[in-house]
Amino acid sequence: MKFQKFLSFICLSLTLIGCASVKTNTEFYTPIIKDIKHGEYKSAVVKIENAEKSDEYGNKDRVLKYLDKGIIYHYAGDFEKSNKELEAAEYAMEELFTKSISKGAASILLNDNALDYAGEVYENLYINIFKALNYIQLKKFDDAYVEVRRVNNKLKELEVKYEDYVESLNSSDDKKFDIDPVELDYFNNVLANYMSHIILRADGNEDGSRISLEKLNEAWEAHSDVYNYAKPFAVDSTTTAREFFLNIIAFAGNAPVKVPIGARITTFNDLITITDPTNFHGDAIPFPGVKGGYNFKFEFPEIEEEGTLVYSIRVKVDSQYVGELELLENMCRVAKKTFEQQKSITYFKTAARAVLKGISANALGNKAKKGSNGFLGELMAAAINVASDLSENADLRCWRTMPGYSFVGEFPINKGIHNIELGFFDGTGKLLYKKTFENYNVAGDFNLLEAFYLN
Repeated sequence: MKFQKFLSFICLSLTLIGCASVKTNTEFYTPIIKDIKHGEYKSAVVKIENAEKSDEYGNKDRVLKYLDKGIIYHYAGDFEKSNKELEAAEYAMEELFTKSISKGAASILLNDNALDYAGEVYENLYINIFKALNYIQLKKFDDAYVEVRRVNNKLKELEVKYEDYVESLNSSDDKKFDIDPVELDYFNNVLANYMSHIILRADGNEDGSRISLEKLNEAWEAHSDVYNYAKPFAVDSTTTAREFFLNIIAFAGNAPVKVPIGARITTFNDLITITDPTNFHGDAIPFPGVKGGYNFKFEFPEIEEEGTLVYSIRVKVDSQYVGELELLENMCRVAKKTFEQQKSITYFKTAARAVLKGISANALGNKAKKGSNGFLGELMAAAINVASDLSENADLRCWRTMPGYSFVGEFPINKGIHNIELGFFDGTGKLLYKKTFENYNVAGDFNLLEAFYLN
């Protein structure tokens, strides 16, 4: 009888563990990322479409599906399809964020991996950057300008939305402590302002071009923790006058990723303390009703910069060296900056959930021990606690197929047919990749080339 009871319990525990262990699915990305790194973009398109057909994403990860398809279509040169997917991602983000505000209270009790992914701030703003680049390739310059303007406007709107979200969480009956308010101290994106400058200049809007440059320089000064490197010559030496220029934007490196950070909670009477390697929150937190003597673990995500092999990008026009591209925006740092500023939401939601689930698991374990004396009771209690721990995995979902760095260059050029060559070099001077644009026709005021080496 005891043995049957034990087997039933083990089956129940395994079921609980299976349901509770909600983990981020990343394995299917491996061959897709490999293709992207090798520049096999059409092959990556096939793989991402197959991933969609085999339901690797699922409905709750539809934002990531749209983002991944959108950027990979862009790499492959299918700009219409790219914009269709990126627009779907933007609409889904808006819809899901609005829903998360209205359902904020309920989300406290659920692992973030079980919820619909609404995207991060940086993912939201880079949607518009790549939509603008698609429109430029499609010769729809007015539409491109609308997209780059949208970036900074969106950053201001997002702060208000995050304030509303925090308020909805703090008004929950299930909340045990207040989540810190979110202040997005990042309102001005350099890459968007640079693109606005060259678009308006080509349109003959000298005042608009000048204002975009002023905003770019303001952003560089205001966010010196993000833009903590020398300003590119293409920015310092540029002009707002309408002339013939060759502008180049090259993307390199790997997207920023989320990594799990393990932390521990220790309870005291009506208080908890959190110990984690990042020291995100060092003070004791009032937690009314909790008893002392418990220890629980939890995980939260952190943004990590993956880096790039690219050290320099050299430009030749008609076989003559004309200069190098320089780093304009470290997209990984923009990601980390915006993520850190709203991390308190995930951090404190996860901590509160870990305490509530841990206490419940402990109570259930004690009940199991009383119902089954000796070794069997101890084993059942341990299994319950293991199931509780396994259910707390950091949500590591993110836009893994986007680039990590953008480089720019601006070079005077004459009208006519030219052969343009970009050489991507590592720190030892070894050529990593060469991109050529043969018989490129400089016929108008706007000549923007785009290249990728995503390593």
